[in-house]
Amino acid sequence: DRHEHGVAVLTLDVDNFKLVNDSLGHEAGDDLIAALAERLRGAVRETDLIARQGGDEFLLLLADIEPTPGPAGTDGVTLAAIQVADRVQQLLESPFELDGTELYASVSVGISLYPADATDAGGLLRNADAAMFRAKRSGPGGYVVHHADDADARTKLSLSTRLRKAVDQQSWTLHYQPLIELGTGDMYGVEALIRWPDPNGGMLAPGEFIPLAEEMGLIDAIGGWVVEEIGRQDAIWRAEGIELEIGFNLSPRQLWQDDPVGRIARQVRSAGMDPARVTVEITESTAMNDPDHTLDVLYGFKDEGLRLAIDDFGTGYSSLSRLRYMPVDVLKIDRTFVREVHTDPQSASMVSAIIALANNLGMEPLAEGIETEDEWRFLADRGCPFGQGFYFSRPIPAEQITAMHRRAGLHVIEGGLAI
Repeated sequence: DRHEHGVAVLTLDVDNFKLVNDSLGHEAGDDLIAALAERLRGAVRETDLIARQGGDEFLLLLADIEPTPGPAGTDGVTLAAIQVADRVQQLLESPFELDGTELYASVSVGISLYPADATDAGGLLRNADAAMFRAKRSGPGGYVVHHADDADARTKLSLSTRLRKAVDQQSWTLHYQPLIELGTGDMYGVEALIRWPDPNGGMLAPGEFIPLAEEMGLIDAIGGWVVEEIGRQDAIWRAEGIELEIGFNLSPRQLWQDDPVGRIARQVRSAGMDPARVTVEITESTAMNDPDHTLDVLYGFKDEGLRLAIDDFGTGYSSLSRLRYMPVDVLKIDRTFVREVHTDPQSASMVSAIIALANNLGMEPLAEGIETEDEWRFLADRGCPFGQGFYFSRPIPAEQITAMHRRAGLHVIEGGLAI
């Protein structure tokens, strides 16, 4: 009887597909999709259905699956779907060749099962989509099987809908974390960090929605709003006699947008900001992902008078020969090295080496994630001039920065350091 058999729906989304389009062009993106579709045929039976749902999404429909239990009590429908997901990933292990360029691709897979997970086509599609978003959040090249009671997966699906609405309504806010001169305890600047007041409650940090925004192609709109809001807030502070350096983060995708330098420089100028007080931050891994392209963009920012910072330094795989040619002003030491730096000899050696490296390259070292007085004093004693972290202040709304300034001038820590 046909109704005794199971059905599996697999939603596949190509990881980082927008980056392929942005870097190699839309024709290369189309060629990749066609080549990928051909490989997918090797993962399924002739009776299974392969369909392209959208720009970089595929749908696999596995029908008439025997529900015979598999190993460790796994039902046959689940087992068959997982085997297909595994075969898909195996078939993508070898590179694609696009116009003479070798390219590796992966897909994130969401799986929904009939009858265990949903009993109608709409439910299967929705649940497979939700599971796919969960897979993306876990990193590229994974799969997630949806379960009927998986409220978390439904939350991830609704996140994409709410994210689109937030972009349309610009429902964001910026919090600012003080940047501190470690020798005096004075605040000389702030790092602007986007927050999303979620309608479902709470305040979402960037890590909870920026990766999804990048995948959905929404990051340009969000990034544009951040720079505009920084300019608006800086004008308010300047009117109150407060002049601070302001840094903000540039995502990997923004580096590949059309004319990122021109866009940002125009926004900074139209806001009346002094470019020398604006710092563009990119992570170490972003800087080294395509160093030649990155170098062009960084020099573009420098030509416009903006400052540049490498964020999370020490966590990536920097080529020191490339780093020396980058027009970087600030090297931000990642918090993983700063934590317990005063008690862990290995961390202490690493931090001391990065401080020396920055100084030798003509860059300013700045320590991230300072949470204790001991860490602060250790860093200041080792010659690290700048830092930020919860010991001084968490990221806070703009009005609290204003209040902090009115209460104690720029002095954040009572007494400073006796050095």
